[in-house]
Amino acid sequence: MQLNRCVVVIKQTALAKGGRAARLARSGDATARRLIRADDEHHRTVDAVRSALADHQIAFTELTLQQPAQLIRRTLGRADFVISVGGDGTVLGSAHYVTKGRLLGVNSAPGDSVGYFCHSTRRSFARSLSDILALRWRPVELARLAVTLDNKPLAELALNDVLIAHDCPAATTRYLLRVGHHEEEQRSSGIWISTAAGSTAGIHSAGGSVMPKRSRRLQYLVRELYREPGRSYQLTRGFIRPEAEISIASKMPQAHLYIDGARTAYQFPFGSRARLRLADCGLRIFLT
Repeated sequence: MQLNRCVVVIKQTALAKGGRAARLARSGDATARRLIRADDEHHRTVDAVRSALADHQIAFTELTLQQPAQLIRRTLGRADFVISVGGDGTVLGSAHYVTKGRLLGVNSAPGDSVGYFCHSTRRSFARSLSDILALRWRPVELARLAVTLDNKPLAELALNDVLIAHDCPAATTRYLLRVGHHEEEQRSSGIWISTAAGSTAGIHSAGGSVMPKRSRRLQYLVRELYREPGRSYQLTRGFIRPEAEISIASKMPQAHLYIDGARTAYQFPFGSRARLRLADCGLRIFLT
């Protein structure tokens, strides 16, 4: 396999970010002690990735998700091979912008990081790379979720899910929910919309169903619905066909739409409308 544009996306560890957590870790505080070990393991993994790429004479560009958004989008959009070094958060942040390329997740600190999408580690990366180059390991395609907010398509394609909720977790999330030709006004703690790949994550913890990984349907689930006396509710959970969409209109002064976690968030104030559907472009990712 030819690799012309290889990009390595490197997680910025909690220790590298500095701040209170880093100070507590360096002082030996029990709440942050693991950060030292995780940081060391992460840097050893980054060195192993660089070394294996050099052994194969593969040129690569390095990025972090803290760099300017425009640079990240442009670089990942042009890449034909993306290596995410970190945990699932780094995979998800990278996956938002990968279009034609393939993605490999490398769990840089398996003892301290969730790596559902990371099917390589420091110890196995050299072998993983050889298998990919020799076409012994081929990617699978996972569905992603596209969002249009106030008639503007968002740049990020969600690999896991979208959460819409009030800014304050103690406040009520109010909205109009439309699925097909049916619309309901609801009050709840928020609403999840997930892909099949994301069906094992937040939506599952909230009571959703685990879906076959390669399914092209979307799933939605209302969290902690307030059931007004005398009213019946039909749109509390369900699945969206690949050709259909779900729409949500905000009835809150302060709310956000979150894509694959807290890092990517858009304001969702009163009157804003979001439409969510299966993305035209799936993600090709190496999974075992």
